[in-house]
Amino acid sequence: MALTSAVALGTPAQAQSAGQAASDAAQQTGEIVVTATRQDEKLSKVPISVAAFTTESMDRQGVRNVNDIARITPGLNFTSDTFGAGTSTNISIRGISSGSGAATTGIYVDDVAIQIRSNAQTAFGTAFPRVFDLERVEVLRGPQGTLFGAGAQGGVVRFITPKPSLDATSIYGRAELATTRSGDPSYEAGIAAGFAVVPDKIGVRASAYYRRDGGWVDRKPFNVATPDNTEYYKNANDSDTLALRGAVTFKLGQVLSLTPSLYYQRIRNHDSGTLWGNLTNTGKGQFVNGYSLAQKANDRFLLPSLNLSADLGSVLLSAVTAYFDRKGRSIQDYTNLNTNFIFDTPYPFVPGWKAPGVAAARQKVFSQEVRLSSTDREAPIRWTVGAYYSRARQVESFKIEDQFTANIIPLEAIFGIGLTDGRYIFTSANDTVDKQWALFAQFDARPAPGLTATLGLRYSNTTFDYRRDLGGPLNYSGTGPETVTTTGIQKAKPFTPKFGLSYEIDDRNMVYASAAKGFRVGGVNPPLFASCQVQNYPATFAPDTTWSFEAGSKNRLFGGALQTDASVFHIRWNNIQQFILAGCAGNGFRDNIGGARSQGFDLQFTIRASQALQLSGSVGYVDAKYTKTVISDGVTFARSGDSLPGSPWQFAGNLDYTAGLSDRAKGYFHADVRYNSHNNGKLASYDDPTASGYDPNLQFDPAITEVNTRLGIRTGGVDASIFVNNLFDTAPLLGKSHDTQTSPLFYYSTVRPRTVGVTVSFRN
Repeated sequence: MALTSAVALGTPAQAQSAGQAASDAAQQTGEIVVTATRQDEKLSKVPISVAAFTTESMDRQGVRNVNDIARITPGLNFTSDTFGAGTSTNISIRGISSGSGAATTGIYVDDVAIQIRSNAQTAFGTAFPRVFDLERVEVLRGPQGTLFGAGAQGGVVRFITPKPSLDATSIYGRAELATTRSGDPSYEAGIAAGFAVVPDKIGVRASAYYRRDGGWVDRKPFNVATPDNTEYYKNANDSDTLALRGAVTFKLGQVLSLTPSLYYQRIRNHDSGTLWGNLTNTGKGQFVNGYSLAQKANDRFLLPSLNLSADLGSVLLSAVTAYFDRKGRSIQDYTNLNTNFIFDTPYPFVPGWKAPGVAAARQKVFSQEVRLSSTDREAPIRWTVGAYYSRARQVESFKIEDQFTANIIPLEAIFGIGLTDGRYIFTSANDTVDKQWALFAQFDARPAPGLTATLGLRYSNTTFDYRRDLGGPLNYSGTGPETVTTTGIQKAKPFTPKFGLSYEIDDRNMVYASAAKGFRVGGVNPPLFASCQVQNYPATFAPDTTWSFEAGSKNRLFGGALQTDASVFHIRWNNIQQFILAGCAGNGFRDNIGGARSQGFDLQFTIRASQALQLSGSVGYVDAKYTKTVISDGVTFARSGDSLPGSPWQFAGNLDYTAGLSDRAKGYFHADVRYNSHNNGKLASYDDPTASGYDPNLQFDPAITEVNTRLGIRTGGVDASIFVNNLFDTAPLLGKSHDTQTSPLFYYSTVRPRTVGVTVSFRN
């Protein structure tokens, strides 16, 4: 877990004036103010590679979720599993990616880390907030171990909500209606308002948002025993989101400010968006799967927090207390996996065969941070010191019901026992607790005019406590009890420093260099299936670490007509926690195997060609490869030179043209293109029969090019526009997978087909 932010809502006198000074200066130049360093700073003054997006810029680009954010942020990759209802997700920055163990990317809602640990049979990834009524989104590239702790090994994504105002009234509303080719309509409506209940004493901010995303993938159950089945579910993969948020700031005297807040979000997926290769024809707009079951999911979280700040003269005391409570449940269709694994055929051959898997997950995270920071921006040394504690409990259960297999084969004779509780062929339950406390400090010294030296230090003490219960005939070894329990503890005391130098050439240009360490905690391995070829595996796996070396430059040239933000980086990733397949239907264990390096660059730019025309964009390159070959007992687990998952080249370009239509109205046109390249690398598992998980039929994802346009008019606070997303209706087949190496049934995902709609928003 990671350190929560202590930038207080409704900060009092001295600290507020410092932040206000940065905000006022930014407004004059049109810059964004960010809190990536725990201080209000103009983006051009922050010596970190940061991508920041305001509500206005995200509205202009039609950003509605974290997948959209990833598409416009070079270095940021977001994927979802093709199995189930799409709830198993993974997010990574600069190639530091892992689908197992603790998270490599920190995810924050305001001041609270909410990322999830990926245990065995975890069906849910992190619960990402939908994009509505956000002040901004910040993507911090590179390890952030000093200020954000564990889970920020590759970087951090922060969702920042608006603060209650003590002296102003603001309203923001947005409504949208759209239709997708070969799909159902989508629509949304949201309203947010902030106002002072008692001027200079009490301020409120509240919002409510609902969105329905229409389905566009059809489900036609496929069973070789019933080829003439007329069952057909059109546009089955629709989903809906409800988000509610409220915050109140109380200013108590001249010293103290108190802000309690509450965030609620609920997402319901009504079926899978996975495509079957043998049923899909993207060129004809036919997006189809043949699952026997509707794969539904419900995912909700509740996030109360309390933010306190006290102005102690030249020092600001901040404290953040938060509790993240998440509950998810999903249905996964194991019919095809079971028939393939047990009977070596990918399709059910008994009428009505269904094997539902029911997965449930619960996250309960308590976190507390206390921080002291200097507030004098002109002081020769600025500093921050603090302490952090968190306890994250994660409880998961998973059961597969398959009466049909039990009726076909004698389970007792083959596996040793029959169905558990007369229903389940497989059961598992995880109960894990991540605890950590940390002390941290960061100092910024100015030894000479324009020069700043940064030293950051963080000491953490982490404990991971694990219990796993396994049952069902697929787990049974033939000896001992029918339910096997595994427990374990993994402890670590990581130290994560940061060193940096930045030089402000003048008010418009700066350069910087830094070295920083990141880490994530280790874990415990559960027992493997009795049928697994590998049974000699470690009981625990240790933390892995990254060291990042970065240099960058931020410039405003030609009177501000050209703005650039560029950086180059080199990351060393040591003792990587990797999932090792054990030769039994996707089951395996985790171990610290080999090392890797990731290097590349990112560039963000804005060109103000005229008062009417602006061009902006970003380009990033990530070259992430293994640096060590690891072979054990004749099995290749890692091969030097092989690529880590992810797209090496990413590009996002925007064109914005504005024309005056009258004294009060302006028309505008926006177009953007997003490009992710094909990964031309290689993996041992694709071309080496001795490799763990060898499967020559799989491949990296192809390139993606997507173009979106928007044409609108603004008058007063009203903005009305029509848009076309995925203008050229691109539909690359992504995430290719299948149940076993020999299965001819392949699963894919793709982007939403061409979508045309109307958006109306209002803000004052």
